[in-house]
Amino acid sequence: MAHASYRILAGLAPLAFLLSGCAPRDTIQMTPGLPSTQLRACAAAGGFIAQRGKGGRAMCVHPYADAGKACRTKTDCLGRCIADKADRLPQPGEPVAGRCEPDDKLFGCYAEVHDGKARPAICVD
Repeated sequence: MAHASYRILAGLAPLAFLLSGCAPRDTIQMTPGLPSTQLRACAAAGGFIAQRGKGGRAMCVHPYADAGKACRTKTDCLGRCIADKADRLPQPGEPVAGRCEPDDKLFGCYAEVHDGKARPAICVD
């Protein structure tokens, strides 16, 4: 049984090397609990494994090429247009500057921007 675990972990080493170029080292979660097929599929789709959410669950994250670009509405971005956070979340309808979200697994509190105005904020755990 120990030999099977070693083979699985050894087989993940090349994938860990591949993924390390996609994300900061501390975001890569190489757990034996994730099937190697899931890890390979994530990397093949341009993603990386990171711990996200309140529970710190390992998931495949796909970064957006336009991350951080200024935006006024969703159609300006590959993902969503998110209100720039200063020290508070904007009120719904408030004129705000937006930035394209960094990736497809956004957690925390944020407000989307539509036509240069904030939508009601949501918090995702």
